[in-house]
Amino acid sequence: MLVHKKKTFFLAAIILFILSACGNNPEERVYSHLEEAVSLEETFEEQQEPLMELEEQEQNIYEEMLSLGTEDLEEIEELADEAINYADERKELLDKEKESIEEAYEEYKLGEEEMNNVEGVEEEADAVREAMDQRYNAYQSLYNSYESAISDDIALYEAFTKEDLSIEELQTYIDEVNEAYQQVIDNRNLFNDYTDEYNEAKQAFYEAAGLDIQTEASEQEESAQDNDEETEE
Repeated sequence: MLVHKKKTFFLAAIILFILSACGNNPEERVYSHLEEAVSLEETFEEQQEPLMELEEQEQNIYEEMLSLGTEDLEEIEELADEAINYADERKELLDKEKESIEEAYEEYKLGEEEMNNVEGVEEEADAVREAMDQRYNAYQSLYNSYESAISDDIALYEAFTKEDLSIEELQTYIDEVNEAYQQVIDNRNLFNDYTDEYNEAKQAFYEAAGLDIQTEASEQEESAQDNDEETEE
């Protein structure tokens, strides 16, 4: 079951003023910390493709194991070992991903502290805090469920090597794996939703704080609007 596709922060692509590393006012310091948090999630983003590739390789091995019979036990054992190695690799990448999330969250918290010093944006700041708290908590649930699903995968692969494994027992293992990955999917979707909410809340905060910043998406939208107006003329 291929499930590992998650969203990340967006990074402001065009800045219409220059910010120093530390910032000269609280608005700039907030921006500096929040965008540094984006950069720190690059490791998180880098794990997505290799994780999906490992999932796909594991899925192919699993399907091959299902196609073999009890007389092919030696081949099944070799495939099970290969699949377990892939699962172990996924766990290593998952831990790297989590480390990146934690580092980014610590950097974000520095920006959150600076929000208290920005006047007139209390509502927007609260929205940022709430969205990030929900996103962070959703990731913890996602990590835990994915880690548990990997353990269930390994248990399934090991079960394939049992000479006396019954169809009923195998089905029980398969059901547990399917249930585990359904939980992963649910948590992933929740994490993605909160990531969207956080990105929107962060942009609203920047605008309310008077930070004249355009993201790549907003730039493309404005360009498209300009093109439409030129076409109409």
